[in-house]
Amino acid sequence: MFQFKNKNILILSPEDWGTNQLSKHLYAKELSKNNTVYFLHTVPHPAQNTLIKKIPLAQNLYLLHTQMIARGIFKLPAFFVDFQNKKIIQEVLKTIGKPIDVVWSFDQSKFQNLKAFNAGIRIFHPVDYILKAKPFVSRIADSAQVVLSVSNEILKSIETQTPKYFLNHGVDEFFFKEPKNRERPVFIKQNSVNVGYVGNLQMKLIDYPYLIKTVKENPEVQFVFMGPYTQSNLGRMNYANEINELKNLPNTYFTGELLKEELVDIFPFIDAFWICYNQKEYPIEVSNSHKILEYLSTGKTVISSFFALYQNISNDIMVLAKNNEMFPALLKSTIQQLPLYNAAEKQEQRINFAKENTYAEQIKRIENILNNLKMTTT
Repeated sequence: MFQFKNKNILILSPEDWGTNQLSKHLYAKELSKNNTVYFLHTVPHPAQNTLIKKIPLAQNLYLLHTQMIARGIFKLPAFFVDFQNKKIIQEVLKTIGKPIDVVWSFDQSKFQNLKAFNAGIRIFHPVDYILKAKPFVSRIADSAQVVLSVSNEILKSIETQTPKYFLNHGVDEFFFKEPKNRERPVFIKQNSVNVGYVGNLQMKLIDYPYLIKTVKENPEVQFVFMGPYTQSNLGRMNYANEINELKNLPNTYFTGELLKEELVDIFPFIDAFWICYNQKEYPIEVSNSHKILEYLSTGKTVISSFFALYQNISNDIMVLAKNNEMFPALLKSTIQQLPLYNAAEKQEQRINFAKENTYAEQIKRIENILNNLKMTTT
C-alpha cells in the first residue's frame, strides 16, 4: 500500500518560495515532515551563475532554482520543448542525486512531459485555471498518471484519458493554533464591526467595482485588508488606482504583507470575513478559493461572492451572494444579524468543516486515490 513516507518528492511550481504561500508551498511543507521534498521553481532566474541552484529551506525541504537557457520555449512544438528541457531535467536529477519517487507538478506550461523525470508516480495538480496555458495542459495531463484539481470546472476543461479527481483546497493547521498575542491591534475599532479580507490585492479576479461599492455603502463597518497590495512573490498586476481609492475611504485599513503568525494574532478581533471575486468574467477561475477554508478555520461568518463549489452549502457555513449586484446589501444584512451568524454552534460547525480539509487530511485522500489506482513507486 502506497504512503507518503520516506519518499523523494519533486514538486514543480510556477510560484517561487516567499512570504506568501499557496497550496504548492504548503503541500511541500506538510510532505517534508515524512519525506524529502525538492521544490523546483519552474521560472528561470537569469542572474544565476549555475544551471541549478539548491537552497536548503528546512529539514528535508530544498528549493531549486534554474538558470535562463532560452525564452518562450514552451510555445514551440512538443519535440523542441522536450529537447530543451532534457538538459535541465538531467541537471535537476543530478543535483538531487537520488531517484525521484514522485514528481508532482503544479506547473501548467514549462515541463510538458512528466515522464522525463523517471519518477515512479506522476501527479498533475492544476489549482488555477490559466487560459494561456490551455494548449499545454492536456499534454501534461497525458504524461501524468493522475490529475487532481480543486475545481470540477478546471477538470472538465482538461481533455485527457488520465484519471481525474476533485480534491478541495487544503488549510494550514497553523490557523487552528491559539494566538500568542492577545492584545487588540490598534487598527481594530472597538465600537465597530471589523470585517477582514486576507490575500494578495493585486489580483485580476477581484471585482473591484463591487468591492469598493460595498465598502462605501457600509460606512459603519471597518474593513481591514491583510496582505500585499503592491508587489509580492505571487503576482505583478497593477491595481494602484483601485487600491488608492480604497485607502482614501475612512473605513478601511491596510496592514500590508503579513506572516501567518501575525495573521492568527489578528483573526480573533475580526468579526466576519469577506471575498468579492468577479464570477461573471472568470467563472472557472473563481469556482473555488483556498481563502475560504482559511476564513472558516476562525469560526467567524464568511460573506462571499458566488463560488460554484459552495453553491449548495448551508448559510450556517457561509453566506453566498448569487451575484455581485446584491453583495453590498447582503453584507449589510449579514452584519446586522451578526450575533446569529456568529453563534457558538455555527462557529464550531465552520471550524470542523475546515479541519476536514487540512493538508494532512488531503494527503491521506491522495494516498487513497493512488492506492485505488494501484500505483506504486517501484
